[in-house]
Amino acid sequence: MTIESRNPPADDVAHRRPKLAFLTNVVAPYRVALMEHLGRVFETTILYSGDEPNRKEWKALDGRATDGVRVKKSWGIMLSLTRKRDGGSFDHRFVHFTPGYVVDLLKIRPDAIVSAELGFRTVVALAYAKLTRVSLWVLWGGTRHTEAELGVIKRLFRSMVVPLVPRWLSYGTTSTEYLLDVGVREERILQMQNCVDETVYRSPRHPYLNLQPRPVLLCAGRLVPGKGVDLLLEIVASLQEEGLQFSLLIVGTGVDAPRLVAKVQSLNLKNTLLIGAVEPSKMPSVYRSADLVVFPTLADVWGLVINEALWSGIPVLGSVYAGASRELLAPEHVFDPLDRADFLAKLRSAIRTGLGPVDTSRLLKMDAVADLIASDILRRVSGLLEY
Repeated sequence: MTIESRNPPADDVAHRRPKLAFLTNVVAPYRVALMEHLGRVFETTILYSGDEPNRKEWKALDGRATDGVRVKKSWGIMLSLTRKRDGGSFDHRFVHFTPGYVVDLLKIRPDAIVSAELGFRTVVALAYAKLTRVSLWVLWGGTRHTEAELGVIKRLFRSMVVPLVPRWLSYGTTSTEYLLDVGVREERILQMQNCVDETVYRSPRHPYLNLQPRPVLLCAGRLVPGKGVDLLLEIVASLQEEGLQFSLLIVGTGVDAPRLVAKVQSLNLKNTLLIGAVEPSKMPSVYRSADLVVFPTLADVWGLVINEALWSGIPVLGSVYAGASRELLAPEHVFDPLDRADFLAKLRSAIRTGLGPVDTSRLLKMDAVADLIASDILRRVSGLLEY
């Protein structure tokens, strides 16, 4: 059976909005504004594969989709896997197998496809793109550090698939470095940043909580071993033993939450509050409750907490293992959570003297990121150089 090309002549595309299919596993709140912007340029359909149990607060577009954006759940199954490191639980992952993408793509007949990450959805998108001669981009976030422990099967899979992908959207410098390492040619990579809608965080908000004593340290994210929160608690215990006065606010939920609560008690930490998950719409107020954000992750391809905090005007002490740290933070504001002396010294200094004024000059605004993506797609779909 032959599938006819879905890619119409350039003249046809130029007189209408091209169709864009965005394939992902879950629709995350931070991508809402980006999808809305793309929806003003393209007839955009988001095909997602499921709602992960640890993302219950991630409601599909929160009912905010514009006329240019359609959201559809594709049929498939989801497998739950536990990632191990050093003999213990490190993180919890979900693997999506979604054959429904095939049917939905045939119905939509897109002019361009963006597939988030490398996996089954990219194989489907790649096969469809090759058969119908439509343009394909893979949205990639993965660094040398996060991908260092790939198994043999996944390495083999990537060695076969990566050379076939025509275009890449890279989260940032560290993700681009990984793509270059695995043989992707530089001219095939559009480097941008992972982003949030900065207007949400720059708007004035009342603090979510008023904690004492000051300064207030905020740690936000999933509570899993890979986030390094247990290491933060140990450093906080040492600083409190030194007599430093401050508060620690931990926001988030996850498989490690009960153990962390027990650790707070066993370390006899003072002025430490764990409040569980907070819905995304209230996070700007949470940031306004803090004087400093600490991001102690052991492996993050980017780390949007850093974006959100900086746009909120809150300085960040970020882990060297977050892709965003190197790109968005001054070197003196980056630490190694596995190096106790480095972690202790930099957090002690931040509590005593602060980190200075917040610098957002390195951040790309959401519209700028959307413009980069839209322009790259339009160049290849319709031959237009701008819009």
